[in-house]
Amino acid sequence: MTTKRSGKEAFTFVDRVTGRQVLQLTNSASQRSVHGYYDLPPWSPTSGRIAFSSLAPRAAEGDVYVMDRDGGNITCLAHSRSMSSNDGAMAQWSADGRRVYFRDREGDQFLIAWVDVETGEKGAYPGDLRMLSPVANLNVYHSHSESYPDHRVIQRREEDGVFIQDLATGVSRRIVTVEQGRLINPRRDEIADWHLYIKHTKWSPDGGRIMFVFTNEIRYAQKYIELPHVKDIYVVNMDGTGLKRVGEFGNHPLWHPNGREILTNSPFEVRPGNGLVLIDVETGKRRLASRRIGGWGHPSFSPDGKYIVVDHVLEREGYGSLNLVDVATDTVEHLVQVPVIDHSYVGTHLHPAWSQDGKQILYDSDASGLSQLCVIGVGS
Repeated sequence: MTTKRSGKEAFTFVDRVTGRQVLQLTNSASQRSVHGYYDLPPWSPTSGRIAFSSLAPRAAEGDVYVMDRDGGNITCLAHSRSMSSNDGAMAQWSADGRRVYFRDREGDQFLIAWVDVETGEKGAYPGDLRMLSPVANLNVYHSHSESYPDHRVIQRREEDGVFIQDLATGVSRRIVTVEQGRLINPRRDEIADWHLYIKHTKWSPDGGRIMFVFTNEIRYAQKYIELPHVKDIYVVNMDGTGLKRVGEFGNHPLWHPNGREILTNSPFEVRPGNGLVLIDVETGKRRLASRRIGGWGHPSFSPDGKYIVVDHVLEREGYGSLNLVDVATDTVEHLVQVPVIDHSYVGTHLHPAWSQDGKQILYDSDASGLSQLCVIGVGS
Protein backbone atom coordinates (compact mmCIF):
# COMPACT_ATOMS: atom_id res chain seq x y z
CA MET A 1 0.00 0.00 0.00
CA THR A 2 1.44 3.35 -1.06
CA THR A 3 1.85 5.94 1.67
CA LYS A 4 -0.22 8.98 0.78
CA ARG A 5 1.63 12.26 0.34
CA SER A 6 0.51 15.45 2.05
CA GLY A 7 1.72 18.81 3.26
CA LYS A 8 4.61 20.39 1.36
CA GLU A 9 7.76 18.95 -0.20
CA ALA A 10 8.96 22.06 -2.07
CA PHE A 11 12.32 23.77 -1.82
CA THR A 12 14.36 26.14 -3.97
CA PHE A 13 17.83 25.70 -5.46
CA VAL A 14 20.07 27.56 -7.85
CA ASP A 15 20.87 25.95 -11.20
CA ARG A 16 24.60 25.23 -11.12
CA VAL A 17 25.16 26.24 -14.76
CA THR A 18 22.81 29.16 -15.42
CA GLY A 19 22.51 30.61 -11.92
CA ARG A 20 18.72 30.72 -12.18
CA GLN A 21 16.57 29.94 -9.16
CA VAL A 22 14.42 26.83 -9.50
CA LEU A 23 11.47 25.85 -7.32
CA GLN A 24 11.34 22.07 -6.94
CA LEU A 25 7.72 21.35 -6.05
CA THR A 26 7.97 17.65 -5.19
CA ASN A 27 10.59 15.61 -3.33
CA SER A 28 9.32 12.10 -2.67
CA ALA A 29 11.94 9.43 -2.03
CA SER A 30 9.75 6.62 -3.41
CA GLN A 31 7.17 8.12 -5.79
CA ARG A 32 7.67 9.60 -9.25
CA SER A 33 5.85 12.91 -9.87
CA VAL A 34 4.84 13.79 -13.43
CA HIS A 35 2.46 16.19 -15.12
CA GLY A 36 0.46 15.29 -18.22
CA TYR A 37 2.26 16.50 -21.35
CA TYR A 38 3.92 19.60 -22.77
CA ASP A 39 0.66 20.80 -24.36
CA LEU A 40 -1.40 20.39 -21.16
CA PRO A 41 -0.88 23.13 -18.55
CA PRO A 42 -1.28 21.45 -15.12
CA TRP A 43 -2.38 24.68 -13.40
CA SER A 44 -6.04 25.34 -12.63
CA PRO A 45 -7.26 28.22 -14.85
CA THR A 46 -9.04 29.73 -11.83
CA SER A 47 -7.08 28.91 -8.66
CA GLY A 48 -3.60 28.20 -10.07
CA ARG A 49 -3.40 24.88 -8.20
CA ILE A 50 -1.34 22.19 -9.94
CA ALA A 51 -2.61 18.70 -10.79
CA PHE A 52 -0.08 15.87 -11.06
CA SER A 53 0.32 12.10 -10.99
CA SER A 54 2.28 10.14 -8.40
CA LEU A 55 3.42 6.58 -9.11
CA ALA A 56 6.14 4.13 -8.19
CA PRO A 57 8.89 3.46 -10.76
CA ARG A 58 7.66 1.21 -13.61
CA ALA A 59 4.16 1.17 -12.10
CA ALA A 60 1.01 1.13 -14.24
CA GLU A 61 -1.16 2.79 -11.60
CA GLY A 62 -0.88 5.45 -8.92
CA ASP A 63 -2.60 8.49 -7.40
CA VAL A 64 -3.74 11.84 -8.72
CA TYR A 65 -2.88 14.86 -6.56
CA VAL A 66 -3.27 18.62 -6.50
CA MET A 67 -1.06 21.18 -4.78
CA ASP A 68 -0.80 24.92 -4.45
CA ARG A 69 1.28 26.87 -6.94
CA ASP A 70 4.17 27.03 -4.45
CA GLY A 71 4.00 23.28 -3.79
CA GLY A 72 2.03 23.57 -0.55
CA ASN A 73 -1.10 21.71 0.52
CA ILE A 74 -0.41 18.47 -1.40
CA THR A 75 -3.74 16.62 -1.48
CA CYS A 76 -4.65 13.22 -2.91
CA LEU A 77 -7.77 13.28 -5.09
CA ALA A 78 -8.11 9.77 -6.45
CA HIS A 79 -6.44 6.54 -7.52
CA SER A 80 -5.85 5.75 -11.19
CA ARG A 81 -5.38 2.27 -12.62
CA SER A 82 -4.12 3.63 -15.94
CA MET A 83 -0.80 5.48 -15.72
CA SER A 84 2.34 5.70 -17.83
CA SER A 85 5.84 6.67 -16.74
CA ASN A 86 5.99 9.79 -18.90
CA ASP A 87 2.43 11.14 -18.64
CA GLY A 88 1.00 9.66 -15.47
CA ALA A 89 -2.79 9.70 -15.74
CA MET A 90 -2.77 12.80 -18.02
CA ALA A 91 -4.41 14.77 -15.18
CA GLN A 92 -5.82 18.11 -16.34
CA TRP A 93 -8.34 20.75 -15.26
CA SER A 94 -11.74 21.54 -16.70
CA ALA A 95 -12.09 24.97 -18.29
CA ASP A 96 -14.07 26.24 -15.27
CA GLY A 97 -11.49 24.95 -12.77
CA ARG A 98 -14.01 22.83 -10.88
CA ARG A 99 -12.87 19.35 -11.86
CA VAL A 100 -9.67 17.40 -12.45
CA TYR A 101 -10.03 14.77 -15.17
CA PHE A 102 -7.69 11.80 -15.55
CA ARG A 103 -7.30 8.43 -17.22
CA ASP A 104 -8.53 5.32 -15.45
CA ARG A 105 -9.63 1.81 -16.34
CA GLU A 106 -11.69 -1.05 -15.01
CA GLY A 107 -10.54 -4.37 -16.43
CA ASP A 108 -10.36 -3.91 -20.20
CA GLN A 109 -12.59 -0.81 -20.14
CA PHE A 110 -10.74 2.51 -20.45
CA LEU A 111 -12.33 5.36 -18.51
CA ILE A 112 -12.13 9.13 -18.28
CA ALA A 113 -12.57 9.81 -14.57
CA TRP A 114 -13.07 13.07 -12.70
CA VAL A 115 -13.10 14.60 -9.24
CA ASP A 116 -14.81 17.83 -8.17
CA VAL A 117 -12.04 19.49 -6.16
CA GLU A 118 -14.49 21.45 -3.98
CA THR A 119 -17.07 18.79 -3.12
CA GLY A 120 -15.04 15.61 -3.55
CA GLU A 121 -17.72 14.18 -5.86
CA LYS A 122 -16.34 11.60 -8.30
CA GLY A 123 -17.45 10.04 -11.58
CA ALA A 124 -16.25 8.26 -14.71
CA TYR A 125 -17.29 7.66 -18.31
CA PRO A 126 -16.11 5.12 -20.88
CA GLY A 127 -13.57 6.83 -23.13
CA ASP A 128 -10.02 7.99 -23.43
CA LEU A 129 -8.64 11.30 -22.19
CA ARG A 130 -6.33 13.23 -24.51
CA MET A 131 -6.95 16.98 -24.31
CA LEU A 132 -9.68 19.06 -22.68
CA SER A 133 -10.99 22.09 -24.53
CA PRO A 134 -9.59 25.37 -23.17
CA VAL A 135 -13.03 26.98 -23.41
CA ALA A 136 -15.68 24.25 -23.10
CA ASN A 137 -16.53 21.06 -21.22
CA LEU A 138 -15.27 18.83 -24.05
CA ASN A 139 -12.55 16.22 -24.51
CA VAL A 140 -10.91 15.36 -27.84
CA TYR A 141 -9.27 11.97 -28.32
CA HIS A 142 -8.36 9.45 -31.00
CA SER A 143 -8.57 5.70 -31.57
CA HIS A 144 -5.69 3.58 -30.28
CA SER A 145 -4.58 1.20 -33.01
CA GLU A 146 -2.03 -0.49 -30.75
CA SER A 147 -4.89 -2.04 -28.79
CA TYR A 148 -5.76 -4.57 -31.53
CA PRO A 149 -3.93 -6.75 -34.12
CA ASP A 150 -2.11 -5.00 -36.95
CA HIS A 151 -4.40 -6.30 -39.71
CA ARG A 152 -7.35 -4.65 -37.97
CA VAL A 153 -5.69 -1.25 -38.40
CA ILE A 154 -6.44 -1.44 -42.13
CA GLN A 155 -9.89 -2.97 -41.65
CA ARG A 156 -11.04 -0.33 -39.15
CA ARG A 157 -10.18 2.80 -41.12
CA GLU A 158 -13.84 3.82 -41.46
CA GLU A 159 -14.41 3.28 -37.71
CA ASP A 160 -11.25 4.75 -36.21
CA GLY A 161 -10.55 8.47 -36.11
CA VAL A 162 -11.00 11.62 -34.02
CA PHE A 163 -13.71 11.84 -31.35
CA ILE A 164 -15.15 14.65 -29.26
CA GLN A 165 -16.67 13.75 -25.91
CA ASP A 166 -19.24 15.88 -24.09
CA LEU A 167 -18.10 15.76 -20.48
CA ALA A 168 -21.54 16.68 -19.15
CA THR A 169 -23.01 13.45 -20.54
CA GLY A 170 -20.01 11.27 -21.41
CA VAL A 171 -21.33 10.88 -24.96
CA SER A 172 -18.72 10.77 -27.74
CA ARG A 173 -19.13 11.52 -31.43
CA ARG A 174 -16.70 10.81 -34.21
CA ILE A 175 -15.90 13.89 -36.31
CA VAL A 176 -13.45 12.41 -38.82
CA THR A 177 -12.28 8.92 -39.79
CA VAL A 178 -8.85 7.63 -40.77
CA GLU A 179 -10.26 6.82 -44.21
CA GLN A 180 -11.39 10.41 -44.72
CA GLY A 181 -7.82 11.45 -44.01
CA ARG A 182 -6.48 9.03 -46.58
CA LEU A 183 -8.90 10.17 -49.28
CA ILE A 184 -7.62 13.77 -49.21
CA ASN A 185 -3.96 12.77 -49.00
CA PRO A 186 -1.95 13.31 -52.21
CA ARG A 187 -0.52 9.78 -51.77
CA ARG A 188 -3.99 8.24 -51.35
CA ASP A 189 -3.51 5.49 -53.96
CA GLU A 190 0.01 4.58 -52.88
CA ILE A 191 -1.04 4.20 -49.24
CA ALA A 192 -4.38 2.46 -49.89
CA ASP A 193 -3.32 -0.74 -48.07
CA TRP A 194 -1.01 0.80 -45.48
CA HIS A 195 -1.37 0.78 -41.68
CA LEU A 196 -2.56 4.36 -41.12
CA TYR A 197 -3.64 5.85 -37.83
CA ILE A 198 -4.26 9.15 -36.04
CA LYS A 199 -2.54 10.60 -32.96
CA HIS A 200 -1.87 13.93 -31.21
CA THR A 201 -5.38 15.40 -31.28
CA LYS A 202 -5.09 19.00 -30.02
CA TRP A 203 -7.55 21.87 -29.62
CA SER A 204 -6.82 25.26 -31.12
CA PRO A 205 -6.50 28.08 -28.55
CA ASP A 206 -10.07 29.25 -29.20
CA GLY A 207 -11.50 25.71 -29.02
CA GLY A 208 -13.00 25.89 -32.50
CA ARG A 209 -10.58 23.68 -34.39
CA ILE A 210 -8.58 20.51 -33.87
CA MET A 211 -5.24 19.49 -35.30
CA PHE A 212 -4.13 15.88 -35.52
CA VAL A 213 -1.31 13.77 -36.94
CA PHE A 214 -2.07 11.29 -39.75
CA THR A 215 0.69 8.70 -40.00
CA ASN A 216 1.99 5.13 -40.24
CA GLU A 217 5.29 6.01 -38.56
CA ILE A 218 6.84 4.24 -35.53
CA ARG A 219 4.58 1.18 -35.30
CA TYR A 220 4.21 0.11 -38.91
CA ALA A 221 6.35 1.92 -41.49
CA GLN A 222 9.54 -0.09 -41.00
CA LYS A 223 7.81 -3.30 -40.00
CA TYR A 224 5.79 -3.51 -43.23
CA ILE A 225 8.21 -1.58 -45.50
CA GLU A 226 5.60 1.16 -45.99
CA LEU A 227 8.16 3.74 -47.00
CA PRO A 228 8.72 6.62 -47.22
CA HIS A 229 6.51 6.91 -44.18
CA VAL A 230 3.40 9.08 -43.96
CA LYS A 231 3.47 11.86 -41.37
CA ASP A 232 1.15 14.78 -42.00
CA ILE A 233 -0.66 17.44 -40.00
CA TYR A 234 -4.40 17.80 -40.57
CA VAL A 235 -6.95 20.25 -39.15
CA VAL A 236 -10.71 19.95 -38.83
CA ASN A 237 -13.48 22.08 -37.32
CA MET A 238 -15.01 20.78 -34.12
CA ASP A 239 -18.25 19.94 -35.99
CA GLY A 240 -16.35 17.77 -38.47
CA THR A 241 -16.39 20.22 -41.35
CA GLY A 242 -13.40 21.82 -43.00
CA LEU A 243 -11.10 18.78 -42.97
CA LYS A 244 -7.79 19.93 -44.42
CA ARG A 245 -4.31 18.49 -44.86
CA VAL A 246 -1.76 21.11 -43.79
CA GLY A 247 1.35 19.18 -44.88
CA GLU A 248 4.28 16.99 -43.87
CA PHE A 249 6.33 17.79 -40.76
CA GLY A 250 9.04 16.43 -38.46
CA ASN A 251 7.73 15.99 -34.93
CA HIS A 252 5.92 17.50 -31.91
CA PRO A 253 3.41 19.90 -33.49
CA LEU A 254 1.55 22.47 -31.40
CA TRP A 255 -0.75 25.41 -32.16
CA HIS A 256 0.67 28.92 -32.17
CA PRO A 257 -1.37 31.16 -29.82
CA ASN A 258 -2.66 33.02 -32.89
CA GLY A 259 -4.58 29.89 -33.95
CA ARG A 260 -3.45 30.35 -37.56
CA GLU A 261 -0.11 28.54 -37.50
CA ILE A 262 1.31 25.31 -36.11
CA LEU A 263 4.80 25.10 -34.59
CA THR A 264 6.80 21.99 -35.49
CA ASN A 265 10.31 20.54 -35.45
CA SER A 266 10.79 20.19 -39.21
CA PRO A 267 13.32 20.53 -42.03
CA PHE A 268 13.50 24.02 -43.55
CA GLU A 269 15.06 24.81 -46.92
CA VAL A 270 18.86 24.29 -46.84
CA ARG A 271 19.13 24.57 -43.05
CA PRO A 272 20.75 21.41 -41.60
CA GLY A 273 18.59 19.24 -39.35
CA ASN A 274 15.23 20.36 -38.00
CA GLY A 275 14.31 23.95 -37.30
CA LEU A 276 11.50 25.59 -35.34
CA VAL A 277 9.13 25.83 -38.28
CA LEU A 278 5.75 27.56 -38.34
CA ILE A 279 3.24 26.27 -40.88
CA ASP A 280 0.28 28.44 -41.92
CA VAL A 281 -2.85 26.29 -41.60
CA GLU A 282 -4.64 27.91 -44.55
CA THR A 283 -1.83 28.37 -47.06
CA GLY A 284 0.76 25.79 -46.01
CA LYS A 285 3.40 28.52 -46.14
CA ARG A 286 6.38 27.87 -43.87
CA ARG A 287 8.66 30.19 -41.96
CA LEU A 288 11.29 29.84 -39.26
CA ALA A 289 10.23 30.92 -35.79
CA SER A 290 13.93 31.28 -34.88
CA ARG A 291 17.22 31.08 -36.76
CA ARG A 292 19.21 30.87 -33.52
CA ILE A 293 18.29 27.40 -32.34
CA GLY A 294 17.37 24.06 -33.89
CA GLY A 295 14.07 22.21 -33.69
CA TRP A 296 14.45 19.99 -30.64
CA GLY A 297 12.34 18.26 -28.03
CA HIS A 298 8.89 19.60 -27.22
CA PRO A 299 8.90 23.31 -28.21
CA SER A 300 5.96 25.55 -27.36
CA PHE A 301 4.97 29.20 -27.37
CA SER A 302 4.15 31.19 -24.27
CA PRO A 303 0.42 32.06 -24.25
CA ASP A 304 1.16 35.63 -25.42
CA GLY A 305 3.35 34.40 -28.28
CA LYS A 306 6.45 36.27 -27.06
CA TYR A 307 8.61 33.28 -26.19
CA ILE A 308 9.29 29.70 -27.18
CA VAL A 309 10.65 27.20 -24.66
CA VAL A 310 12.81 24.44 -26.18
CA ASP A 311 14.01 21.33 -24.36
CA HIS A 312 17.18 19.61 -25.54
CA VAL A 313 18.56 16.33 -24.16
CA LEU A 314 22.05 14.95 -24.80
CA GLU A 315 21.68 11.39 -23.56
CA ARG A 316 25.31 10.37 -24.02
CA GLU A 317 26.48 13.35 -21.99
CA GLY A 318 23.77 12.71 -19.40
CA TYR A 319 22.12 16.11 -19.23
CA GLY A 320 19.27 18.14 -20.65
CA SER A 321 18.49 21.82 -20.87
CA LEU A 322 15.66 24.29 -21.33
CA ASN A 323 16.22 27.30 -23.55
CA LEU A 324 14.04 30.37 -23.95
CA VAL A 325 13.71 32.05 -27.36
CA ASP A 326 12.64 35.69 -27.47
CA VAL A 327 10.71 35.68 -30.75
CA ALA A 328 10.91 39.44 -31.40
CA THR A 329 14.70 39.66 -31.02
CA ASP A 330 15.52 36.05 -31.96
CA THR A 331 17.79 35.72 -28.95
CA VAL A 332 18.16 32.61 -26.82
CA GLU A 333 18.61 32.34 -23.05
CA HIS A 334 19.82 29.11 -21.46
CA LEU A 335 17.41 28.69 -18.52
CA VAL A 336 18.42 25.46 -16.77
CA GLN A 337 20.74 22.50 -17.27
CA VAL A 338 19.89 19.32 -15.42
CA PRO A 339 21.31 15.81 -15.14
CA VAL A 340 19.21 13.26 -17.03
CA ILE A 341 19.20 9.70 -15.71
CA ASP A 342 16.69 7.83 -17.91
CA HIS A 343 15.37 9.67 -20.97
CA SER A 344 13.25 6.77 -22.23
CA TYR A 345 9.53 6.12 -22.55
CA VAL A 346 9.60 4.29 -19.23
CA GLY A 347 11.79 7.01 -17.75
CA THR A 348 11.43 10.79 -17.62
CA HIS A 349 11.06 13.40 -20.35
CA LEU A 350 11.42 17.10 -19.48
CA HIS A 351 8.07 18.03 -21.11
CA PRO A 352 8.21 21.80 -20.37
CA ALA A 353 4.71 23.30 -20.00
CA TRP A 354 3.68 26.95 -19.75
CA SER A 355 1.35 28.33 -17.09
CA GLN A 356 -1.70 30.09 -18.51
CA ASP A 357 -0.37 33.49 -17.42
CA GLY A 358 2.98 32.85 -19.12
CA LYS A 359 4.93 33.52 -15.91
CA GLN A 360 6.15 30.00 -15.20
CA ILE A 361 7.45 26.91 -16.97
CA LEU A 362 7.05 23.53 -15.28
CA TYR A 363 9.17 20.52 -16.19
CA ASP A 364 9.88 16.98 -15.04
CA SER A 365 13.40 16.15 -13.85
CA ASP A 366 14.88 12.82 -12.72
CA ALA A 367 18.13 14.43 -11.52
CA SER A 368 17.44 13.00 -8.04
CA GLY A 369 16.91 9.49 -9.45
CA LEU A 370 13.11 9.82 -9.47
CA SER A 371 10.99 12.21 -11.52
CA GLN A 372 10.22 15.44 -9.66
CA LEU A 373 8.29 18.55 -10.72
CA CYS A 374 10.26 21.78 -11.03
CA VAL A 375 9.22 25.34 -11.90
CA ILE A 376 11.18 28.32 -13.21
CA GLY A 377 9.92 31.89 -13.46
CA VAL A 378 9.88 33.80 -16.75
CA GLY A 379 9.80 37.58 -17.19
CA SER A 380 9.03 40.09 -14.48
